[in-house]
Amino acid sequence: MNTSQPTPKPRQRMTKEQRTLILRLIKKMIGLGRYSSEIKTAIADQFHLSPRSVERYISSARREMLERLEISVEQHRADSFYFYRSIIDSPESSTRDRMHARERIDKLIGAESAIRFKPDPWVNEISPEDIKNMTDEELDAAYQRISKEVT
Repeated sequence: MNTSQPTPKPRQRMTKEQRTLILRLIKKMIGLGRYSSEIKTAIADQFHLSPRSVERYISSARREMLERLEISVEQHRADSFYFYRSIIDSPESSTRDRMHARERIDKLIGAESAIRFKPDPWVNEISPEDIKNMTDEELDAAYQRISKEVT
């Protein structure tokens, strides 16, 4: 009897040393400012873990990091804000450093939302072939109509 489902592999537990290593690597990556998605991908690939397992390790690493803080999270956030603000205000800072500091402040205060653009009316309504086949009057009328919609 041949089944189409492969036999699942037996679950292998990480040793205490492996768990410690994974947590140290995650803390290091967090400290370097890596995104959770980058951490998940790197750790999952290196240790052959599922993304969900890596999420649990990331949560544990963050919890351990918070426990070791000698100041409150709010105080740390305020200190970070003023540090980044000093980079922006410093005349010696490069434009690149200022931009990075601004990005970090935006992330701290939760102002890094996605920018949404209105869809271009030309894209949805008029194909390049339609434009090519239009008379000058039709093209001008379409342009006028779309200009009114955009403004």
